[in-house]
Amino acid sequence: MKTGTRWTLTGLLLLLFFSLAIGEETVVEFQGDGNRITSVFTVDAPWILDWRINSDYNKMLSFDLELIDGTTGILIGNIKSAKSLGNGVSLFQKGGKYRFRINSSFIRWHLKVKELTDEEAELYTPRTTR
Repeated sequence: MKTGTRWTLTGLLLLLFFSLAIGEETVVEFQGDGNRITSVFTVDAPWILDWRINSDYNKMLSFDLELIDGTTGILIGNIKSAKSLGNGVSLFQKGGKYRFRINSSFIRWHLKVKELTDEEAELYTPRTTR
């Protein structure tokens, strides 16, 4: 193999490795329906929660999502309350051990926790309310 080709292949492999190593990393995913308290997960800051709720119905829907301290079980706060279907992303600046408490009626939910780099978190802009 020629030296130039070897360096090119090495460079491409390094580029691929670093592009996979940098950026958002999925920590945990939860999905289901009905009421549930998830298992404890540990996440470093900054992180986002990417949530989505779906249903076969369009009436009588209810969804409440709360963040719980994973060590003490104390409620940290409400993340989302909804009476209609949708999706969204929430940014958190504090890492730790957490759980989610989900209360839902007639809804299938999907939650994905992703760690971000500081640079990615700076680019995050919340969606404005209509």
